[in-house]
Amino acid sequence: MVTNEEKLSKFNQAIHHYAEEQRKKIEEEVAKFKEKELNEAENEVLQEAYLLIQKEMAQMRNNITKEMAHREMDARRELLEKRRQIMEQVFSDAAAKLKEFAQGPEYEGWMTRHCRELAAVFNETETLLYVRPEDVKMEKALAEAFGKPCRIVSNEEIQLGGIRAQNPAMGLVADDTLDALLENQQEWFEEASGLRVQ
Repeated sequence: MVTNEEKLSKFNQAIHHYAEEQRKKIEEEVAKFKEKELNEAENEVLQEAYLLIQKEMAQMRNNITKEMAHREMDARRELLEKRRQIMEQVFSDAAAKLKEFAQGPEYEGWMTRHCRELAAVFNETETLLYVRPEDVKMEKALAEAFGKPCRIVSNEEIQLGGIRAQNPAMGLVADDTLDALLENQQEWFEEASGLRVQ
């Protein structure tokens, strides 16, 4: 028969064994919990790091894009300024050549020929033919070339030469001045010169 002491010893051993199992179980649960929490914290840190890296990369891309846009704008501005300078030089040279032409011997013939061409369009009387002040001396030749009643009027707006015709009765104006012809060439020059900035 089993004595009380043996029962007590077995009971103690059972309690001790149960406590030991419980302790191991709790330690395992704590280890699993720690591992789970550590993994979650690690994932959270990795996610935050990933988001931070993405944010930094987006900021860097944004900064690079802005810098490139500024550089492109500066380059375009520089190109536009260079194009403007080239166009000014070309048209300044052309204006000088036209002034030279207007001082030459062929200019009066050119003026009378254009006067005849204008007369074909302006068939009503009282046409006004505007010329630069220096060209008023050709009044007689121009009136003969026009062949109809007209009036030659000095106009200081005309700098290079040519004729601007106006007939109030017809409601018609034709600008055949060298100034207008040169100005009209600017758009063509921009298209044909290859100096277009894209």
